[in-house]
Amino acid sequence: MRRYAWIVLPLIALLLAACGTVAMPEWSAVAQETRVALAATSEHLTEIAPTATPTATETPIPTATFTATATPLPTTAPTQAPTVEAAAPTGLPTAASAGGAGDPLVYVGPGDLARGQALFNEVRGEVNFACVTCHYFNQEAQLIGPGLLNVSRWALENIQGQTPQEYIHTSIMTPSAYVVAGYPDGLMPQIYAQIFTEQQIEDLVAYVMSLKS
Repeated sequence: MRRYAWIVLPLIALLLAACGTVAMPEWSAVAQETRVALAATSEHLTEIAPTATPTATETPIPTATFTATATPLPTTAPTQAPTVEAAAPTGLPTAASAGGAGDPLVYVGPGDLARGQALFNEVRGEVNFACVTCHYFNQEAQLIGPGLLNVSRWALENIQGQTPQEYIHTSIMTPSAYVVAGYPDGLMPQIYAQIFTEQQIEDLVAYVMSLKS
């Protein structure tokens, strides 16, 4: 082994001389600045880091409850339902509007115009038709019997010894007492005196006398 030492040692010495000193790595200027900045940032974060861990606090839940209050209802009930009075029929003349008392064309008596109008349009079972079936109320022309418009004026001019009101009353009670020219006797039923009361006859007279143009 010793005989090779004089060969190996000189070779090692030559290799070391050839290689020289191994260079240590150096940081470049940019890398050095980056390293310094990172160190400073780390130090600053360490300084400002919170030292205590925050604990969550519970927010108290409201314990008050709201109770709805009922609106009181009226306790007093109406004692009586409102009443509506029926309007009086319009368009039918009265004694005052037609000339006043003493005028032969004005009805005077207990008859009621509205009731008479209803009777005039009512079909009577005893004769199976109504007055309006045979008489126009708004014309003087013939229907089956003569038209009754202005009949009170016609009676005033053509009937002697009776007022228009008396003539109309008689014509309902006893139609054959006076037969208008051109119309046969017996055309009008003869039984109205039996099927109508005196009040109903007066109601019809009041209505017929109101038929004026």
